[in-house]
Amino acid sequence: MAQKTRLTGGEAVVQSLVSHGVDTVFGIPGAHNLSVYEALRSDGRIRHILCRHEQGAAFMADGYARASGKVGVCLSTSGPAFLNVSTPLGTAYCDSSPVLCVASQIPSEAIGKEKGYIHECRDQLGCVSPVTRWCARASTVEEIPDVMHEAFAQMLTGRPRPSAIEIPCDVLDGSADTSFPQAFIPERLQPDSAAITRAAAALRAAQRPVIWAGNGVISSNAVTELRQLAEQLGAPVFSTVLGKGVFPEDHPLSAGSALVHPLAQNYLKRCDALLAVGTRFTQEEACDWKLTIPEVLIHIEVDAAEIGRNLAPTIPVLSDAREALRALHHELASDASDPDLTRSAEVSELRENIIADCRSLAPDGMQLVESLQAGLPREAVIVNDLCIGAYWCRRLLDCYEPRNYVYPWGFCTLGFGLPAGIGAKLARPDRPVVVLTGDGGFLFNCQELAAAVQFNIPLVVVIFNNNSYGVLKPQQTERYGHAHEVDLVNPDFVALAQSFGATGSRVTSWNELTTVLGQAIQSEHPTVIDVPLHVPLPIMEPGPRALFESQHGAPA
Repeated sequence: MAQKTRLTGGEAVVQSLVSHGVDTVFGIPGAHNLSVYEALRSDGRIRHILCRHEQGAAFMADGYARASGKVGVCLSTSGPAFLNVSTPLGTAYCDSSPVLCVASQIPSEAIGKEKGYIHECRDQLGCVSPVTRWCARASTVEEIPDVMHEAFAQMLTGRPRPSAIEIPCDVLDGSADTSFPQAFIPERLQPDSAAITRAAAALRAAQRPVIWAGNGVISSNAVTELRQLAEQLGAPVFSTVLGKGVFPEDHPLSAGSALVHPLAQNYLKRCDALLAVGTRFTQEEACDWKLTIPEVLIHIEVDAAEIGRNLAPTIPVLSDAREALRALHHELASDASDPDLTRSAEVSELRENIIADCRSLAPDGMQLVESLQAGLPREAVIVNDLCIGAYWCRRLLDCYEPRNYVYPWGFCTLGFGLPAGIGAKLARPDRPVVVLTGDGGFLFNCQELAAAVQFNIPLVVVIFNNNSYGVLKPQQTERYGHAHEVDLVNPDFVALAQSFGATGSRVTSWNELTTVLGQAIQSEHPTVIDVPLHVPLPIMEPGPRALFESQHGAPA
């Protein structure tokens, strides 16, 4: 039996985090969780980042998780603070990110009785249940290690998703003789050998196979295996937005992440087998599920619930992505035929034609992408908010490594960018981190600039500033002939940055953006760059393209 040690509830929380390798947490102390903060202070092994809003804390944890591949942890007190975390948890849930929230609760005897305690919420766990994979309460000090252990098991088994724990304040303040289980170590889901044999036979028979890779490949650390198989097959690789960087976008077989473009969709129609790995075929990626999928669809997916949810595969392979790709590579290794090298030329032509089409229809959009590309080091980590500038980049800005492109995809959450960028920079201090955000989204959580300055976190924030909710304005105009309640009165973003103690800059041309961005990346301080330049709707996306064609006619 494991040796027991007398600990407070707060100390049991911290010890559980340490035992699972956590070295950074994000949060704000409150009256009900002070025992946790005292344990953090006395233990000293975990760095705490003091945030300005619980939403910012949880977004930081999410950015940390996505950029590092480790669990991101945020701390919350009871009631409104815990509910503030629910939006980031929903973002993590939709995008398969392992984020853990440890929250306090009112005294045990009062839970659910609505007696009028401060921070009382009738059903805290019920509020976050829809946006977590698993949530639970630790009702005694002795239970805390096991509940924490189960939270890590839930987050790290199969498809990563967030967990939440609540602990009554009397339990956090109390003490008991406590023992700890071994840290959870996940096991990889192995593929069925018959499914691998069928998939290999289908790929062997295909004349024009193609691969579509998603975030599941990144979560599985299967980048090397994906590249080996693609080169073995000579198969072009498209990626989803969450999968950007899973395959270097300057590789001869990289078709990029612009499968939504009509030219890419036409290319897909000429392929006879699609190997989809770690992707869910979501609405926007699958163009409202109107993509013409090749006759043979092989779907490798670790979550059984996702197989057949949106598209029915010819050959389903329930497996961890890395294990399935390794097995396929081994199964096909004895093939004597060389891969078709002409596919690289096809991919190069496809990408050139997509860029030429976008440049002819929306030259300012391509200038934006090229200005950023020129100013970014190859190893830069890009963290996005939702804005037109980020929409251009999610399809056309090249990314070369996994976990270097962070995007709030499924929940489409405004305000994600800045705090998630802070988390990403703390996870990857050796890499430049650049946040792409709009003026509206930036103001959701701009207060976290204070945290960046306090902890000297030198990230760069690029604000595409059109003084409006620019994604919505043209939609309103197209549907109703006018816009309404989407124009913004913004602060001076340069002065705002400086008031926090950050550096503020403004550019007046795309060429200037390249120069100023390069200088900001070299800075040792947080920097905000205001970009009040026209950014057109991203013409490669189905919705904006349809809007363009309704106004100007289809391009020749």
